Amino acid sequence: MKTHVVEKGQWERELAVEVEAERIEAEVTKAFREYQKRAEIPGFRRGRVPLRLIKARYGESIREQVIYDMLPDLVREATAAAGLVAAAPPTIAEVTAEPGADLKFTARLEIWPEIDVQNYEGLEVTRGTHRVTDEEVEEQLQELRERHATERTVERPLAKGDVLIADLQRLDDADLPIIGEKYTERRLLVGQADAPSPEFEERVLGMRPGEERNIRFTYRTDLPDRQRAGTQDHFLVTAREIHERKLPELDDEFAKDVGERFQTLDELRAHIRREIEQRWEFLLEQRFRSQLLARLAAANPFDLPASMVDGYVRVLRRRGRSEQRRSEAEPEPSEEERQYAERRLRQALLMEGLRKKLGIQVDQQEIDARLQQWAEQSAATVEDLQSSGRAEQLRHELEEEKVFAVLVAKARITEEAV
Repeated sequence: MKTHVVEKGQWERELAVEVEAERIEAEVTKAFREYQKRAEIPGFRRGRVPLRLIKARYGESIREQVIYDMLPDLVREATAAAGLVAAAPPTIAEVTAEPGADLKFTARLEIWPEIDVQNYEGLEVTRGTHRVTDEEVEEQLQELRERHATERTVERPLAKGDVLIADLQRLDDADLPIIGEKYTERRLLVGQADAPSPEFEERVLGMRPGEERNIRFTYRTDLPDRQRAGTQDHFLVTAREIHERKLPELDDEFAKDVGERFQTLDELRAHIRREIEQRWEFLLEQRFRSQLLARLAAANPFDLPASMVDGYVRVLRRRGRSEQRRSEAEPEPSEEERQYAERRLRQALLMEGLRKKLGIQVDQQEIDARLQQWAEQSAATVEDLQSSGRAEQLRHELEEEKVFAVLVAKARITEEAV
């Protein structure tokens, strides 16, 4: 096989390939003989059709099919021989395949970028710090009380803090029910600070079991559901039951009810504080790393192969949808999808480029030590972790940790309380 590479752009390559005629003819002859074994032509027994007749009648189509089947492997072989790593399957063009002559074709491809990372020292970043307050602990403790509340059915009017069990029928502007939009036995905790519509909650206060109210209301403008935020809605609300909630006392007995490991309320508070601290540490570390990578990317601008971006969008889509939908035709990547894919790919390429530049490696002893640490934390065995497939990613994660350690050590960091 002969190959010739022509650069067409930063990452675009055109690969001219020539494959010896003898190699092609050997595969074509093999295919002829395979076809001869099962060919059925009037006047000849199966498997007894002369080879010259097979070639005369089907030679051209068999040859075309053989070459078509060979091309993917030939492209991979030629790409490897040329020292190229394709970012996506190459496009084959200009195939010349005359009988007895060398096979010639052209493959156009975008290669996987290898980035020579520069300017990775002295990156200016801000590291957030947070000191957990007593108010945060008490807020978390109050949420625990809410989850451990008891309820009893009452016959009095609905008040803040109660649970309303109701049927909701959406109505149109003429007060007529909209078909298919009735929701039965919905549970509504009235009086929550983050209620979707404080106006709705105000209008159900005072309802009694069996009572109906026609309620028009507006959703909060800052509702996370942007399509519903600030819009109006209209329901016929039928109260079924009213439940009065009772929160447990904040004492040692409550702590024991939360978990057997807690004997006192102070122990529970200390545990809550540690959990909040760990959440903040994780969040701030993720923000810090994201900022560090953004600074590194800004200091090392480069374009990405379009096929690589599109391929990564497809990978992300497959991760987020069911097997049932995977056969559906895919729409073109949106601008938002492209931007996210490009950011992730740039970060991965920069980290890999810097790993190579710094000569960072991870040995088996380091991998085994981390597996042992995981095993102790999860009550699993090292063998379980190895067989789970999780260990396959470990080498990459440890390499990434070492690269980050270098970036952090060389960065100019300013701490900021959040």
